[in-house]
Amino acid sequence: MRRALGSEKERLTERIEQVDGVMKMADMTDELLSQIDDLKEENERLNAENERLREDVQEKEMKLSELSKLSAGVAKKSSQDEVLKALRTFVNKSKRKKYEKRVAIKEMVLELAYANNLTFPDDLAATLESLDDEPSESKVVNVAGNYNDIHDNGSVNN
Repeated sequence: MRRALGSEKERLTERIEQVDGVMKMADMTDELLSQIDDLKEENERLNAENERLREDVQEKEMKLSELSKLSAGVAKKSSQDEVLKALRTFVNKSKRKKYEKRVAIKEMVLELAYANNLTFPDDLAATLESLDDEPSESKVVNVAGNYNDIHDNGSVNN
């Protein structure tokens, strides 16, 4: 009977060790499952943050692209405006020059505009168009006589 009880005791001890091993494995499995759940939540949070950051980057890239286009347009427009302003001043001052110089100036301004793809505003185009018109004969006007006599006034009112 002792041998049988000793053998039963050994069998039960082995069984207890097996059950303890299974319980440890179950505890470790629970812990791993808990860690997996935590990691899944962390992964979802990071994915959501990545998506938000990706959208932010796309929005900033779009704004940067628009700003770049706008600044390029402003730079081009402002430089064209400055060139047109300088040409307008030059053409207006050139009206007082001799006919031959005005012809040369008109040709030079048109070539400059063509080379830089400039479009003249209507007023500058009209001024430039009439720049090389032949001068009409100057009329000399002499004023002789009394102002009061001409207008038949007895006196000039202040």
